[in-house]
Amino acid sequence: MSELNELITQRDKLLNEIREIEQACEGVENENNAKLLQELNLEQAKLTAQKNELQTKLDAFNEKISEINSQIAKLSETGVNRILNAIKNQRWYFFKNHTQVLMDRNSGLLWADLDYFAWCPNKNDNNFHYGLGDAKNVVNSFDGGGFSNWCIPKFNDFKFMIADKSFPFKKGDHYYIMYQEYWYCNMQGYSGDGIDLDDLTPETGVYFVIPCNDSLVKNSDYREKFSNSNVYTERERLQFTLDLFVQNKLLPIFNDPEITELFKKIYFEKPVLLEKLRELQNQIDELQDVKLLSSEFDYSALLVKYDVKAIDSSVIKYFQAVQSWCNELMDKLDYYEEQKENIINDFNVISLQLSKKYNDNPNLTEPENSLLKERQKFFQKKFSLGMNSVKNKILALKTQADNLEYKLDEIDNNSNSMSELAKIESETRASFGFIAENTGKIIRNALLKIEFFEKNKSFVQNAIKIWSTWTEDYRVFKTTYRDEMKNSCEEDGIESEIWEAWYSDWQKIRFKIETKIQPLIEYGLRTEILVENSDSEMNVIERLVKILEAYKKSIDKFFKEERKGIYQKFAFVPSGDLQDKFESESGLYKCTYEFQSALQEIIFACVKSADRFFILNWASDLLDIQIDEILKFVADKELQKISTSILEEFSQLKLRNYDSYLSDARAYSEEQSRREKQYNSLIFKMRKDLEK
Repeated sequence: MSELNELITQRDKLLNEIREIEQACEGVENENNAKLLQELNLEQAKLTAQKNELQTKLDAFNEKISEINSQIAKLSETGVNRILNAIKNQRWYFFKNHTQVLMDRNSGLLWADLDYFAWCPNKNDNNFHYGLGDAKNVVNSFDGGGFSNWCIPKFNDFKFMIADKSFPFKKGDHYYIMYQEYWYCNMQGYSGDGIDLDDLTPETGVYFVIPCNDSLVKNSDYREKFSNSNVYTERERLQFTLDLFVQNKLLPIFNDPEITELFKKIYFEKPVLLEKLRELQNQIDELQDVKLLSSEFDYSALLVKYDVKAIDSSVIKYFQAVQSWCNELMDKLDYYEEQKENIINDFNVISLQLSKKYNDNPNLTEPENSLLKERQKFFQKKFSLGMNSVKNKILALKTQADNLEYKLDEIDNNSNSMSELAKIESETRASFGFIAENTGKIIRNALLKIEFFEKNKSFVQNAIKIWSTWTEDYRVFKTTYRDEMKNSCEEDGIESEIWEAWYSDWQKIRFKIETKIQPLIEYGLRTEILVENSDSEMNVIERLVKILEAYKKSIDKFFKEERKGIYQKFAFVPSGDLQDKFESESGLYKCTYEFQSALQEIIFACVKSADRFFILNWASDLLDIQIDEILKFVADKELQKISTSILEEFSQLKLRNYDSYLSDARAYSEEQSRREKQYNSLIFKMRKDLEK
């Protein structure tokens, strides 16, 4: 029996028990009851939800569940009337679930059961009395069967309690309790220490004691409402007492044992059964509910209803299981797309930009084309949704299962079917469990993209925008910017080999900057760095892209507006070409220093040290680019005039990294300033050596 059927069986059993209580205690023969039941019967039948995941198939609906109750009938008048009538005829109540106490229906007050309470110092000798102090102590120490705050009763409460002589512990003549005449009271303005039960008058002396408790009616007007026949009907007043029992979960003992049992069934047993029924129905509803797919999709939860071992040992069971599995997944995917229609449409609009094939640009070098092509592939893989692709993969599996079924049907018509069937049986196929696992992986990967997009929609949109604008900007750099530099230099008579060398330097830096985009996006996708910095309008990755773009623009500005002027400044001086190189690298280092300063703020805004190390490593070759260029230039030119000690100091700059300063923003900033000063100082020394 499946888990669902077992739950339904338990539910039906509970329903039968509830009906038995209703029929036995509430009377279906009552005309009003019969009418009510007839109305409820019209509402009982309903179709079940789609077969749940633990049933054999979800592509069919269960038959109607046999007359389950869609609504539990309210308690009919018969049972309640019997209980109310019993309350009408009984003032005092002991309780099965709260021994040591009894309750006065007329006041709602609780009194101690004197069979348990030490009402006198020595029950074997009633000639002993309590002193007032001892009486208070014994009352305060009474545990009260689960109720607290017991006290000596007020004089008027005591008088009200004993006035009709119905108190269960009234024994002896007159109003005597336990054959005793004198009892302590809280006199509240009356003279004396207690009550004389001979004539219900105040008395002075030493007495016996019985505790009282107002926990059930404290801060309420129960006594006034119960006694007010001018405002409330008799039934309403009796209902106040019934409500007092039910609200405080009291199980009263009625004079009639049948009423006690009736009360127990209606107000104790039936609620327990109803709660169990509710829990079972919730489980059934949960199993029957068509759950929305998510990246936490666990294919094994669906796999439990398949006998994998039997499926793998039978070709027929194999193709049937694959067909069923694919149909089930397709239903879930259709439902998911229906629920997430807007998100998926937005995602598709964005990813449409990435679907075009990359064509090599003749103005770009092979490494440059390769970079842009690989970057587009990366963005396609990460940001193209491809739900149709997911469905096609699953439908391809189903098609193969359909073809297998068709092939078997064809073999059945052949005269040599046995040998043909043997061939089919011996063919190698992926196990059904592996097929299930692989399709689960396909679905999870697609849903991860959708969920990330849903959670980080603005980041995805900005990432696509970054890809598009940066790619186009690099094409502009390779055409428009190059042409502008060429035209500007030719106007001033600067030879092509000179400005082409400048453009080559420019291109090296720009290409290195361009390589930094993809690693940023990739890191943002695989870490929590996006959500950890949600207080800012831009997340960390977007801020890094922004300062990288500012660095790129400052480099462009240098080559557009300053590079030619530096050349013209040193064109006709001794060692002018060397001075030109050193000054231009100094100018570029200013751009790098500004980039590093902006980087510092972002680094120390990150909570995790792993993020700080990533950012520093990500930017390290940009930070060293001018140092590398100077060392390479000096080596290529074999400049003997520059002292070895200066070159060694310059080389040491590169070896000094910032890793040890990542936990202290101030130390990092100080090290950055020291490095800048040392760089500028060494450049000055190099240029000075050239003048010798």
